[in-house]
Amino acid sequence: MAEIVSFASGKGGVGKTLLTAALGIFLSRKGKKVLLIDGDMGMRNMDLVLGLENECFYHVMDLAEGRCFAKDVILEVNDHLDFLPAAQNDTWETVFPAAMDTVLEDVEDKYDYILLDCPAGRGEGIRFAEHLSDHMFLVVAPSWASKRNAERLMTGPRKRYMTYVLNQFSLSGDTQISLTDMLETLDEESVSAIIPYTEEADRLAHQGELSDFSEKGALGEALALFWKSYKEEKQIPLPRWKKLLRRAEAENAREKVPVKTAPAGLSWHSGSRSYKWQRRR
Repeated sequence: MAEIVSFASGKGGVGKTLLTAALGIFLSRKGKKVLLIDGDMGMRNMDLVLGLENECFYHVMDLAEGRCFAKDVILEVNDHLDFLPAAQNDTWETVFPAAMDTVLEDVEDKYDYILLDCPAGRGEGIRFAEHLSDHMFLVVAPSWASKRNAERLMTGPRKRYMTYVLNQFSLSGDTQISLTDMLETLDEESVSAIIPYTEEADRLAHQGELSDFSEKGALGEALALFWKSYKEEKQIPLPRWKKLLRRAEAENAREKVPVKTAPAGLSWHSGSRSYKWQRRR
């Protein structure tokens, strides 16, 4: 039976979808069978970072309501990673929770982990995720608004199964809130990970090629520490996280090195398909 882990946030724009997808890719590289579920009904985005937007002919509500089979809607990302897209025209307020429960019951025996990307804010989608998840990570970006809204989610009887993941942080002072200031306002034991911002992941996500991120880079190492901390229920010392943030900044500086411009013409890339035209003599 799969372990169900959800990722939530009090507001949008905190990198939650990218983080969820990246963790799924990381775990699949370790030989774990993983299902990524986009739970952001009406506003799905995970298909874009995975380069599968042109493959989504069905969605989770089609499966829940019997309009297709699992093999029709669940898309393969790699040999160990699958993806179940959210509905575009439905919202959680119109979803029948029992139907979603049935979907998970039907597929959970096929996976080691199910990672659920929740909608931002509070609502029916969050309540559904709370009741079914073995753990919920609250993703916090370097802003007070993100922190305050995430804190509002950490309430109720399921609070003990929730921890924070600080995401998109750096040590350079480019972020709205420094890591030091953020940590001073949080209980250290409530923080599972500090994930650095990396230009590589941002670029690959926008190109629909997140699956190509380097496991040997700062993001890959951060994900390894994150999962180790979660599974072993141990805190990673702050100096190790800071070392990763410095490493990420060095990688980002290399990413920004100017490259030669392409020959005149048009080059367009979307997801897993590329269309290129170059001016010819």
